[in-house]
Amino acid sequence: MILTLKSTFSSAHFYFQPAWSAERNREVFGRCFTEHGHGHNYTLEVGFHVSSSTLNLNRQTYQKLLSELTTPLDHEHLNHVIPEFKSKIPTTENIALYFLDKLKAAAGKDKIACIRVYEMDNLWTEIRL
Repeated sequence: MILTLKSTFSSAHFYFQPAWSAERNREVFGRCFTEHGHGHNYTLEVGFHVSSSTLNLNRQTYQKLLSELTTPLDHEHLNHVIPEFKSKIPTTENIALYFLDKLKAAAGKDKIACIRVYEMDNLWTEIRL
């Protein structure tokens, strides 16, 4: 059985490749390359492998875990506050990989069925394990 839970957070970010000129960054990243960045209301959605006998206990435990993972990102500028994004562009794909690493450390890879990070209703990244 897969239990799917969600947690939301709002964060700012910008896309910037330091090896490129400002002109090249603007050409490749468009409006995502700005001095101050821009924000999104993200949704983290995670499917966990659970058994029917521990469903309620798992739901509470995993919902708390998702909240603990998203709270540090909520109302923050990812490029400036989150160490992993000081040297890595915080694309939706990289944010999903960030959460995957955190989830593996906290719950174990065998407990995770899939992860989705929504940047917008029509833009998300999904990782299936």
